[in-house]
Amino acid sequence: MLSPGILYATAALMALVATACTALCLVWSVPAWRHWLAPAGAGVRRPKASELSGWSAQIGSGLVSAGIAACALLAWYGVYCTLVAV
Repeated sequence: MLSPGILYATAALMALVATACTALCLVWSVPAWRHWLAPAGAGVRRPKASELSGWSAQIGSGLVSAGIAACALLAWYGVYCTLVAV
């Protein structure tokens, strides 16, 4: 049997990850906020708005959103399972 302290610490760390993934998913889902996530400097060129439009960009953005949301859901489920185990 695991110590309750270890389980609570695990749940707290997983809650931090889940919160970060949830916030990242929300920021990514708003197109006007995505530029905050793009790297700047070091020779990285930011694409123009016309280069980011079209169906392929929407599909790619949807896949990224789905991946981040899946990560958040798994982390929240991990928090739930850890707290139930206590």
